[in-house]
Amino acid sequence: MSVRRLRSFRVLLVVLVFANTSRALVDEVLDVLKLGKEVGEEVLNSWDVFGKPFNATGGVDLPVVRRREREIMARLAVVSRSIEKLEISVQKVGDIALFLAKKGNKPTRLELRLHEMSDLLNRVAWSNRQMREYVGQQENLERSTLQDFAEWCVSHDPGALPGLLERVHALVVPPHKNLLGRGLLQLIMDDLTEEDSDVCDLQMSPHQLIYDMYNTIALTEIKGYAMMQFSWMLLRIYGRGNFTQEASLTRQRYSERTGQTATAARAALAMSKRDLYRCDPPVHTSATYAEVTRLLQGYVENEVDMNGDATCKENCAFYTLTENHGCYMEQFCYKQDKCRGRIIDCQYLDSDMWVCPASRHSQRRYEWIEYENGRTLGRVGSCRLGATKVDSWWRWTLTHCSYCFCLCEDEASVAERFFSLREVLADINENKVVTGMRLVKLGKVFHIQIYQGKLVERGFVESSEEVLAQAFDPEQAGVLEGVDYHTLTYERRAIDLDELDSPSGHVLTGARFRMIGAHLHFEIRATPFNYTTGKLHPEKSQWISNDNTEGSHTPRTRLELYKPDLPTRSHAALRIDSQHDQYIEFTHSDFDADAAQSTVPFIDVQPVVPSKALNTKGATLLSGAGLYHRGARGSGGFIGVKVITYDYSKHVKAEPPPSEFVDESETTEFVPIVN
Repeated sequence: MSVRRLRSFRVLLVVLVFANTSRALVDEVLDVLKLGKEVGEEVLNSWDVFGKPFNATGGVDLPVVRRREREIMARLAVVSRSIEKLEISVQKVGDIALFLAKKGNKPTRLELRLHEMSDLLNRVAWSNRQMREYVGQQENLERSTLQDFAEWCVSHDPGALPGLLERVHALVVPPHKNLLGRGLLQLIMDDLTEEDSDVCDLQMSPHQLIYDMYNTIALTEIKGYAMMQFSWMLLRIYGRGNFTQEASLTRQRYSERTGQTATAARAALAMSKRDLYRCDPPVHTSATYAEVTRLLQGYVENEVDMNGDATCKENCAFYTLTENHGCYMEQFCYKQDKCRGRIIDCQYLDSDMWVCPASRHSQRRYEWIEYENGRTLGRVGSCRLGATKVDSWWRWTLTHCSYCFCLCEDEASVAERFFSLREVLADINENKVVTGMRLVKLGKVFHIQIYQGKLVERGFVESSEEVLAQAFDPEQAGVLEGVDYHTLTYERRAIDLDELDSPSGHVLTGARFRMIGAHLHFEIRATPFNYTTGKLHPEKSQWISNDNTEGSHTPRTRLELYKPDLPTRSHAALRIDSQHDQYIEFTHSDFDADAAQSTVPFIDVQPVVPSKALNTKGATLLSGAGLYHRGARGSGGFIGVKVITYDYSKHVKAEPPPSEFVDESETTEFVPIVN
């Protein structure tokens, strides 16, 4: 075998640093801890080659190289594609850093550090691509080209590869904290705690974002370490020196940096939020929200039609709970859709009014009402169907038959106020877990709908698939209230707002609504799993809930709505204003703002499926979920679902690579290659 051929194989041998991880990279299943350990082992194995005596002028007897020749050549193309995919992932995280930096409200220190980190990651990635290009074309390259590149990879120049890695490390773990302040991961965590718009735009929890950025930095360290060790080997082949001690110092500094970075990442992850939710979309449409209808709706009715005797001897306030008993002399009652259910909490506002009816296909009864005393309900303007004059009247007995403004709880057949109580489960028999969640409205019924993916080793989840909720009609035979669904009523319209997380070592595999007293209650199912193998243990699954009630020692608190207008009319972004262990009651919209024609809160039906940065085709592991209210003073707001991403902090650690290099000084037969 020629000396040039020998040099080619020695260069290719270093590519084995990545060969054993090619399958994982091609499948886009990446674990930094596992990869770092394998890289260290392969670097050590590569140095073992120099323990074999050879004579450069008399041919080479390297059985290890000969046995691996075909394997190396076959894997080279696969490894190149794998690293290219990895670079795309790193670039995506770099794009995330730039996105955060370009947000106008970022502190100057964070913005500058994000830009610097993105630049450093790109420069190291470029160096790695350059190395792969040289490896692929080494037969056509001069030795001086590879030698110059290797010298740059281990140079003391601040702009060389070691300097780039040290600058990356200094951004994460500042060498002088009293002067330079907090590290980049801590600054990002603080910023995302104060502002939730970034979380909504990225659809990544702060915990997930920090974990993925840590993975990117750790991968950059691994690639830099491999390039530097490769360079020491190459320079040794070219007879530039022994470099055993230099390679050992490189390993030692790599271990120090990765250990300190892992410590900083664990600290940031332990403090960062893991919940993820959706914010207001640019435009509210039927694809982003749905409404409960005809629960409590503003309704104009004359007192003569609210009692069986057709009398007017009482006043409006007398009718706190009644129903329609007819249509006296076919007056205004004849022109509107009568209340077919219960009439509640009537009050007198004024005798005479103009009423603008809503269209026949609308769930509203009225667009607006204008009283003669000047009070208006709803947004008064043009009226497409023409406004109707409605006047109270006097009987000859000098009793006044007043038009009252009441609330109508319409009969269930014309309302859309049902919630499914059926369990929604991932296919745990196929080792699948919940990867996302949303609320959907199918017909008249609101359902929990999930996304699922297959859990594999070391916490990675394969691509998500939507599990469509099974629609049903509450009126069909065999469908039972209290078993299959719950109907909201005046007395039973509360919904609990909780944030539920699984015990340590468990993941999210299901969710459901359940009734506790008069409250609609949210629960999750947790299933234990083996992190290393990814194997679920379905037989040990358990339902997790917060069964606290209003009658307990520390009762739930009620989230009050103040004069709630439609949330779709809000000019400002609505933010989460609820807390764990609260509840909210569905109610009517404000009299003055909307004539009490809508039921609030609205339901946010946007899917909450965390995106991936490093694993663009995979899914995110979840450990919990919950319900929240997003609103503001004067708005009915939205009820939405949130998910809680898995806590990876316990799995973040750094293991130093093996350190027993073969000292070539003991091999007297080694002859450096000389052209």
